[in-house]
Amino acid sequence: MSGAVSNSLEGPDGGRPGWVAVLALWTKNFMVTGITKVLGIMLPILQFQLTSQMWIIGWIASLTTATSGFVAPFGGLVSRRFGAGYAMMTCGVMMSAAVIAGSFVENSLQLALLYMLLAGTAKGISNVVAKEAVGRCFTKNYATANGIARTGYSVGLIVFAPLVQLFLDTYGWRGTMLLVGAIIMHSVASGAVMVATRQPELDQSHAYQTLPQTEHTNSSSAHESTLRSYCGSLRKFFFKNFEVGLLLNARYWLVAVISCCTLYAYTMWIVYFVSQAQSNGFTLEEAGSFVTIAGIANLFGTISQGPITDRGVMSSWTLVAVCLVMSSVSYLASSLLTSYWPMMTSAVLILFSDGVLTCQTDVLVKQVLGVELLAGAFGWIALKVTLLLVALGFLPGLVYDLTGSYTAAFLLIGSVQAVPLVPLLMLIYSQR
Repeated sequence: MSGAVSNSLEGPDGGRPGWVAVLALWTKNFMVTGITKVLGIMLPILQFQLTSQMWIIGWIASLTTATSGFVAPFGGLVSRRFGAGYAMMTCGVMMSAAVIAGSFVENSLQLALLYMLLAGTAKGISNVVAKEAVGRCFTKNYATANGIARTGYSVGLIVFAPLVQLFLDTYGWRGTMLLVGAIIMHSVASGAVMVATRQPELDQSHAYQTLPQTEHTNSSSAHESTLRSYCGSLRKFFFKNFEVGLLLNARYWLVAVISCCTLYAYTMWIVYFVSQAQSNGFTLEEAGSFVTIAGIANLFGTISQGPITDRGVMSSWTLVAVCLVMSSVSYLASSLLTSYWPMMTSAVLILFSDGVLTCQTDVLVKQVLGVELLAGAFGWIALKVTLLLVALGFLPGLVYDLTGSYTAAFLLIGSVQAVPLVPLLMLIYSQR
């Protein structure tokens, strides 16, 4: 599907192609949650059945996420070469195959290879392809469309937790993986609808470059000229198909810092919050209630941010700045709170802000860099987030081990969340 296709859209601001792209991104988010949740719920069972240690099974989920980040920069290339619809169909098959084949494994190594090579690769590619497709189809209502698509994560958490438990009680762990894999296979349908619906495609100037032909001579100068020609063509190939030029763009680095710091802080909260709440004197049940209510606030933030910015109530810049301040203050305060309602308020503000920020940072990427660089920007940002989590994901835990308290750890997380205020102000100033 590399032929020239018109960039015109059907209907106002997205039309049918746009909402088909939203459906594909929503489905991808929903299914990715299912892949992760099935491992999380079955951790004790898989540890026993595969005669493995708990940390190894848990590490598989981390390796899957890491793999998705490493392959994300290839998302734009895959979309341009094969088309968004076919890419989403293939990724759906790969994710489903990983879970279905996982029901036949005999040890944790086999499960890790399946999840890394199939599910991780599919997750990384499909995330970039689907997000870029939504960004191409929407202008005025992009924040609303992006928010609707991201509710797939929330719905996935609500649906898959009890569903996987029901499957486990009824069919055992192998039957559960077969059934979840069959559910995930339905994501192929959203890709098929994208194929059937004409989607706006990338500028063909980003397509594969034909290597120039040179005359054959016996002179060394001709050989050097040919070598330079091939090296130049290879350089152009990487710059145009992987958007390597973004790495030299200061504005890209500013929006990348905003995205990376926000995602890092949120991930650290997910990992350490329950333990931190217990260390502050709350019971496990109370900590669970904080997460549940905050999850609902996250869903509300995801849905509400679109109408706020798309209807002109508040600009994306202002909304992001407000949520950055609100979430960073909440991170800083949460380690000091020992009363139920203040801690609940802190958790709600953190996840509400995250629901807004995860959507609005994508909006800022489009506003700052333009639609033609979306795929490359999303891919490189995903890679940077992965490297950041791999390199510094242990840091709050290490701080706790050294100090015996989560106070310093959450002060660190809150400080990281406040860092994006600097590049945000720089971007606001440069826009004037």
